[in-house]
Amino acid sequence: MKTLSWMVAILILAPLAIVPSAVTSQEVSDDEMSGIVDHMHDHLDRITGIKTSIIMGNLEGVREPAKWLAEHEAPSSLPDNYEPFIEAMRSYAGKVLVAPDFQTAADAVSGMAITCSGCHQANKVTLKFDVEMKPEEWGETKMHMQRHQWGVDRMWEGLMGPSDEAWSAGTDILVDIPLHPYDVAGDAVDMEDTIAIDVIAQRLHALGGQGAYTHAPAERQKMYGEVLSICADCHTRLDRGPGE
Repeated sequence: MKTLSWMVAILILAPLAIVPSAVTSQEVSDDEMSGIVDHMHDHLDRITGIKTSIIMGNLEGVREPAKWLAEHEAPSSLPDNYEPFIEAMRSYAGKVLVAPDFQTAADAVSGMAITCSGCHQANKVTLKFDVEMKPEEWGETKMHMQRHQWGVDRMWEGLMGPSDEAWSAGTDILVDIPLHPYDVAGDAVDMEDTIAIDVIAQRLHALGGQGAYTHAPAERQKMYGEVLSICADCHTRLDRGPGE
């Protein structure tokens, strides 16, 4: 038997590596510890899958990982104080599972990140983020969108850590000059979508500015849900995701 130090192994969440360290009073065997680490990997994979599907504008893509999170059995070796976080995660997953729109799904997955954060704090887990370099400030549309994605990823880390440093890095980059709709889609966008995308770009820009003054977890959760929903709306209107 040994003191539980869960998630001591490196967890990979592209484009970041999370290297946590934690100590709790519960004693577990090596096999139990391995099962807990695997369980955290599984959670991370599904939550990331939901977030990515929203960003890509794929609402149906959130269903399968949400179903797993809502229905799977947690390892019996988990510390007792995990129970409220497990129940909260299942509740949010249930909301994603039946979400009628991107905003509902985005709000719920943001709640999952806050739940992870609460669990980390309750169990004295410190996350260290191995962050890739910020994309360069080029005028090219593709690079501008890569900077957006980099910022959204850093905000995610800020929620999940929690990490004020990561959150600030993410919101700061969203303050970049917003793209003009024609920079994104050219003549393929009709006037209605052109106006809508312009509003979207301006709103994302504004959220970056507001984020610097947003500190309460609940407010950050709400803001991040709106950011994800904005990404989904834009990609849906353009009929393509950030990789295209």
